[in-house]
Amino acid sequence: MVTLKPGDGKALRDVVRDPATTVVHIDASGGLRGADFPARLESVALPTVATVGGDCDASALALLAAVSLGFVAEDLAVSLDADTVLAFGLTASLPAAIGAAPARSLLLGAGPLDAAALVECGLARPAAQAPAAIARLGDPSVASLVRSLRVAARSTPRQAREYDAELRRIG
Repeated sequence: MVTLKPGDGKALRDVVRDPATTVVHIDASGGLRGADFPARLESVALPTVATVGGDCDASALALLAAVSLGFVAEDLAVSLDADTVLAFGLTASLPAAIGAAPARSLLLGAGPLDAAALVECGLARPAAQAPAAIARLGDPSVASLVRSLRVAARSTPRQAREYDAELRRIG
C-alpha cells in the first residue's frame, strides 16, 4: 500500500505505474479543500482508498465518490456551495456512486455534512473500519473486481458481463 496526501496528485501517476503498488490510500484525515486529483482516481485500475476528516469542502465528496472505498473520521465537516459542487462534477458523480435520491439529500440538505450523513447514504464507512478493509484490498484478486466495477459504471449491463467473462478467462 502507498499512502498519498491530497497535495501529492502529481505523484499519483508514478505510484500507480509501480508494479509493487497494490493499494493507493489517500489520507485527507486533516481536512480537504480544493483537492486537485479526484477525477484522476476514477481511471486507476488499482484499489483506491480515502480517509477524510476535519474541515472539508465539496472536494471531499468528489474524492469519496472516486475511490474504491472511502472512510470518514468522526470530526468530518463538509461545507457545500453550488460553485464547488459544480466544479467537481458532483451532480453526476454522486448519483453514480450512491444513487439519485441519496445524492439529492446530501447536496440539497441544510447545513454542513458530517460523518454520520456520509456513512448513512453509503458514500463512506467509519474510519475505524479502514485498516481491515485496506488489508482485504491488498489481495491481488480484488484488483480484478475494481477494474470490473470501473468498466461496469461506464457500460451497458451486457458489456459489463462480457468484460467480467473476459477477466475470468485472463485469470
